[in-house]
Amino acid sequence: MNVICDTSFLMVLVSEPTRQLDIMESDLGKLCFIVPDVVLDELRRIQVMAGPKRSMIARTAIKIARSKFKLVKLTRSQSVDDAIFDYAKANKCAAATLDKNLKKKLIEIEILVFTLSKNRIMVANYSRY
Repeated sequence: MNVICDTSFLMVLVSEPTRQLDIMESDLGKLCFIVPDVVLDELRRIQVMAGPKRSMIARTAIKIARSKFKLVKLTRSQSVDDAIFDYAKANKCAAATLDKNLKKKLIEIEILVFTLSKNRIMVANYSRY
């Protein structure tokens, strides 16, 4: 299952050890995380403009995204959240975010949404699947 990731999800994924990924994959199948180029751009901005701790987290997220995740190009004429929403909708793939507004919009159109809570990857709307 393809899962498109936003910046907030990647930042927390890198900064805190997570559990439950194996359980999620046994329930939903192999997860292929996708990182859009607009998210990498956002991470680069954070790396340059944030304080030392956030900068290091952003740099690590970029390295992990490049080495372990699939990278995709998205339309740059819109916001990052809109680009992620449109990609998930058009490609019928899941999304990974901590952003409440994006999560709500995705759930409304019945897109599976992964989030992080208490160092665990969770499905926000699992009951629908």
